[in-house]
Amino acid sequence: MAKIYRQAAMAVIINQESKVLIGYSPRDKSYKFPQGGLEDDEDLIEGIARELMEELGYQLDTERVLNIYEEKVRYPFPPDSHPIFMGQELSIVKISHHPEAMTVPQDDEFDELLWIDPGEIVNYNSQYRAKAYYRALEICELI
Repeated sequence: MAKIYRQAAMAVIINQESKVLIGYSPRDKSYKFPQGGLEDDEDLIEGIARELMEELGYQLDTERVLNIYEEKVRYPFPPDSHPIFMGQELSIVKISHHPEAMTVPQDDEFDELLWIDPGEIVNYNSQYRAKAYYRALEICELI
C-alpha cells in the first residue's frame, strides 16, 4: 500500500506584538507550531481547536480566527518513521491571540513555549519542517 500525506492543521497564533507562538517538542527534539492531524469526523476549525486544547489548554475563540488559507504546506516525515503516512499536509489557521488565553503545555508535545518574531523562525531548529514553516509564514504575510 502506498503511503499518503496525513491531513493536518497548524495554528499560527499572533500576539499583540506581532510575534508568533512556537514550542520546543522534547518528543521531536525540535521546535514546531501547535499542530496535529485531523480526525475523520472533524472540520478544520474543530480539529485545530481540539489540538490547541490538548497541547496548550488553549480555548479557541473562533472570532479570533483571522484567516484560513486555501494554500497548504506539506513536509515529508523522516524515512521509515511512520507506518502509514509519508508526511503531513497542513492547512494553516491564522489566529489573533487573546492576551488572557492560556498557553501552557498540557502533554509531552511541548516543554517550552516562545513568542518569536516571524523572521526568526530560521534560527530555531524545526528539522524537516523548516521549509514548510517558512512558507506558512509567507502565506500568512508575516515574512
